[in-house]
Amino acid sequence: MAEPPPGWHRPIFAIVFVWLGACTTSPAQALRMVEVNVPSRPTRGSTVKLECLYDLENDPLYSVKWYKDQQEFFRFSPRDRPAKRVFKVKGLTVNLAESSESSVVLNNVQHSASGRYTCEVSADAPSFAVVSRRRRSPRYRTTAGDGATSRRCPGWSFKWYKDGTEFYRFVPRSRPSGNVFTVEGVTVDMLQSNYSSLYLTNLTALSAGTYRCEASSDAPPFLTVQDEKMLTVSELREMRPHINTDRDTYQAGDTVRLNCTSSRARPAPKLALFIDDRLVDDTEEQATVETHRDGFQAANLETRLVVANHHARAGAIRVKCHASFAGLYEAMGQTSIPVVAQRTGVHSPPQQRQHQHQRPLHTVPVPTPQDECLAKAVAILTKLWATYQ
Repeated sequence: MAEPPPGWHRPIFAIVFVWLGACTTSPAQALRMVEVNVPSRPTRGSTVKLECLYDLENDPLYSVKWYKDQQEFFRFSPRDRPAKRVFKVKGLTVNLAESSESSVVLNNVQHSASGRYTCEVSADAPSFAVVSRRRRSPRYRTTAGDGATSRRCPGWSFKWYKDGTEFYRFVPRSRPSGNVFTVEGVTVDMLQSNYSSLYLTNLTALSAGTYRCEASSDAPPFLTVQDEKMLTVSELREMRPHINTDRDTYQAGDTVRLNCTSSRARPAPKLALFIDDRLVDDTEEQATVETHRDGFQAANLETRLVVANHHARAGAIRVKCHASFAGLYEAMGQTSIPVVAQRTGVHSPPQQRQHQHQRPLHTVPVPTPQDECLAKAVAILTKLWATYQ
């Protein structure tokens, strides 16, 4: 058998040597993660520093990446320009200037910042090692001993707002627990108010508004629950709206001027007008609100309608005015507007004509019953008219 050419084994030996060298590299010389520090109880609105401590063991650094719930939000890569990059993740505000290869700084921490954070470190050649470690938000547990139970729970704060402005805060661990902030129209009864109930005294028109209660935990998972309701203040008087017209009675073809005025409240109620149980659609644009010196308001609604023949046959127009006080309660005012028919009759004595002049009616002249046929016709018409009335 022929001898192999000189150097034939060298490539094979070189490859095997490199492979064995990579497999037999000592663990002491590889990249290793030392510790990841995440603050356990940051307060809302504060600045926190997340630390990623690692040992490169003489390997050059390739990159450091930070993740929140598996979403990357910060990367440090010394070879890139710029070396630091931020990726948008909801609830996180990274302080780029203060962050580095070993830590990332978050500003204005909110409840949405709670989650699972991962630090991933990668080394450059020759090892190309990658290590990562994650930290979760602390969980609250219950421990028992000697028959007693201790619950390790976050502290809570309770805040009340009127139209977006805070006026009362209750923090059980503070001294005093309750604090009041000045808001016009709001007077808090401190003796009866606590974390679950708020008592207001001396209500005025300025006390009306949107009230919101917010309960927040001051430690992870930074829970917040809130709800809001409208407070309406009204006077202790008749709540039904008043309906007025420009005349007492009408005939077919006349124009009726309607006015509906609500009782005083804050905010002013919304009015809706119904004629013969049908909603008048175009009244909302005509509604006005009058604000009095004491802050109470009254809504006013005006409209016009022409009296139709069917109103005359019915003898009246039914009008209803509906008032809604911020959707909390309702009141209804109603009335009937008399409609008289247009009268046709024989000549009246002078005193009756005088009455007709005072109260004009549409009349039709009646011919003198000299002709027998005309006389019969007039008699029939008179009977029919009397029956109709």
